[in-house]
Amino acid sequence: MSSSALASKPFCVVVQAEIKPDRMEEFLDLIEKDAVGSRAEPGCIRFDVVQSQEDPNKFIFYEVYKDIESVKFHKEQPHFALWTNFKESGGVVSSVSHKMDGIFMS
Repeated sequence: MSSSALASKPFCVVVQAEIKPDRMEEFLDLIEKDAVGSRAEPGCIRFDVVQSQEDPNKFIFYEVYKDIESVKFHKEQPHFALWTNFKESGGVVSSVSHKMDGIFMS
């Protein structure tokens, strides 16, 4: 695959997060704002938040952006800061982000 084809692949982020039970209401409010704001960004293709059926404190965010520049734009937005500030304030048990390239996408 050519380097220009690689550069044009969608940039995906998969976040695995465990939220502290006593911060759940705050989390649900901010992650809805983050998702709605993200979906309105010109380079955001998809922003899904799903909750584990086995452990309601565990979530996965599935984010797809047109390119890396769109991710940089995303990280500058006030709705992204809601999530960052929540993590920094101790609202999560754990949070792991995986950066991925889109290969076969719908």
